[in-house]
Amino acid sequence: MKKKISLIPLVLLLAISLMVTGCAAPAPEEAPPEASAEVIEWTLDTYFPPPPGIYVSELVQEFCDRVNERSAGRFIITPVYGSALGVQGPDVAVALGERAFEAGYTAFPYLAGDIDVLGVTGLPALLRNNFEGFVAHDLVTPYYSSELDKRNIKLVGQPYLFPKQVVWSKKPIREIEDFKGVTFRGFSPEHTMLLDELGGIVVSMAMPEVYTALERGMLDAIVGSTASAQAVSAWEVLDYGIDITFALADSGLIVNKDAWTELPAEYKLIVTEEANRTSARQNYHSILEEEKGWAMLAEKGITRITPSPQLFEAMAEVAGPIWDTWAQEKSPVAAEALAGVRELLGR
Repeated sequence: MKKKISLIPLVLLLAISLMVTGCAAPAPEEAPPEASAEVIEWTLDTYFPPPPGIYVSELVQEFCDRVNERSAGRFIITPVYGSALGVQGPDVAVALGERAFEAGYTAFPYLAGDIDVLGVTGLPALLRNNFEGFVAHDLVTPYYSSELDKRNIKLVGQPYLFPKQVVWSKKPIREIEDFKGVTFRGFSPEHTMLLDELGGIVVSMAMPEVYTALERGMLDAIVGSTASAQAVSAWEVLDYGIDITFALADSGLIVNKDAWTELPAEYKLIVTEEANRTSARQNYHSILEEEKGWAMLAEKGITRITPSPQLFEAMAEVAGPIWDTWAQEKSPVAAEALAGVRELLGR
């Protein structure tokens, strides 16, 4: 009984309060600021093919989807695949610096012609495997960032690695002498220099021409990842995969600095967190997908050869003067970054 009586003053007080404040007939509430704010939209350019397809494209799409979801539709990143914006790989840095689009996921070797430090980890026979590439990232990332900054570009998050570039051949290669007389498709000046020094014959041609050239005997071998081997149906024109790291290649998320400066802090945090998350997943998949690729190619008839560690060391010894020449011809920043990697890894 006592409890019922004690509630009466509270009920009366609440009724009086409602009448005084006008809450009995409330006015329409204003929309929260974030709901009325203008939506920020970015375009992300990448040369990767649209998903479904290779894992890289799927993870780029996942990155965009997660950013869009976490920003509740107030900040939208729209990916454009297959260089559909008309900007080819080597021109991405210039276009991004001029804000032809706001962001890009791209392979750094494409940009190394203009920003030479981005080619450090792609030098032939410099890194034994992806794990050494991961170690090198801590050293090279500040150099990447500082040089991109000069082009009005920001590197967001950590770079990531593709599956390593190995040799696919019509004949087994187990010793350094086995490279002699083998005709390869050339793709970068430094890789061509190493193949020349190893006694190989290098022919330049576009990737779409490779299958026919292999079929007709114009080529004996190519250098590429397991994904590259699958793309050219290697099992139809080649017999062996030589599981040795000929080269690695970095990629990452780069954005226009002006667009980044304009972006509210809450969205910068989201993009940075998701970029790092995507980088970690890409690095994981660079190992996982490589093994999946080997398994699929083995089922198709490709014989996997794992040479002795001495073959890589012999390649690295031949490549040493090429690294020296590269450092002399490139910028002091690139030379310093390469010297740091060599010291770190005992090269």
